[in-house]
Amino acid sequence: MEKKYLPLIALSAGFIWAFITAGVHSMFFALLPLLAFAFGYFPTWRWGLLNGFLLFLGYTLATALMWFGFGPNLIYPLQYFYTFTSGGFSLLLIGALAPLVKKGIRNFGSITVIILLAATVSWCAYDALPTYSYYYQVIIHSSENIDDLELDLPVGTVNEEPYVELYNNPLHVPGKLTEGYNKEMVDTEHGWMLRITIPKLMNEGPLGYPYTGNIIFKQENPPHKTIHLMPRYDVAPVNEVSWGESIGPVKVKESRIVEEFRAPVKVKSGTEAKIKLRLENRTGKGETINFSYSKSNTYTELIEYEGSTGDEWLLVPVDVTDRLSIRGVGD
Repeated sequence: MEKKYLPLIALSAGFIWAFITAGVHSMFFALLPLLAFAFGYFPTWRWGLLNGFLLFLGYTLATALMWFGFGPNLIYPLQYFYTFTSGGFSLLLIGALAPLVKKGIRNFGSITVIILLAATVSWCAYDALPTYSYYYQVIIHSSENIDDLELDLPVGTVNEEPYVELYNNPLHVPGKLTEGYNKEMVDTEHGWMLRITIPKLMNEGPLGYPYTGNIIFKQENPPHKTIHLMPRYDVAPVNEVSWGESIGPVKVKESRIVEEFRAPVKVKSGTEAKIKLRLENRTGKGETINFSYSKSNTYTELIEYEGSTGDEWLLVPVDVTDRLSIRGVGD
């Protein structure tokens, strides 16, 4: 292969490799430094530096295309600068130093290059590993100022077992989120449920429902599994795409309705009132696909119900969605 074609091949390889990483698995990002080494090994250090830069440029151009789509934002310089300073410079460094390895494995320069290559591959692999987060939010709006509100709600489960650890991580935002509530796991005729008792609502509700309770539980780096609401009845797979966008062979934005089911809920109080209930159970999954770009999937189970307080179980509909997006610097 003639040396003069290597820059074009490096640019094309970076572009194609970004689509492989985003479309197949994020761990292919860890192999990007090896490509920089391969394109820098045979030529001089100047050619290696050029090929490393073009590899970075092609790879980042493709991820920017996935993020922005076709348009003037594709050449917005800040995203390339930020990606370069966030680690993209390592590809140029590896490409420029790769020819030193030809002097022999025992050469100090060769050892330095191998250590640098191994460290960069390990760093990219660590960043490319999927990260998870759990989010469970309960919002209750009431027409009356209830002081003995008791909610029995479906609980998030992992491997069909209640994941109690999530509910040990409440968010505290004074004035915005409800404080002073009690929570416990209770065994009911529907199985284990989360019981939340709210002694006092906040005066920040919408028109017709002036009293509000708002509680959020959130956990970063939980088990690398999706958390599901239980119990569930009348489960119906849907798998319907509500909107989406593809760039070439890669789906870069998509929202799918995955499933529908019904879940038991009880809203109990000594005061009769009209209520609006919203429960969101969410699993976030993020994977780094470039030094400043990521691919995220958000699995959400959503309950929205409007009715009245009472002492009876209600089987309310639950919509399950899965959203995919490619995100970059500035999001």
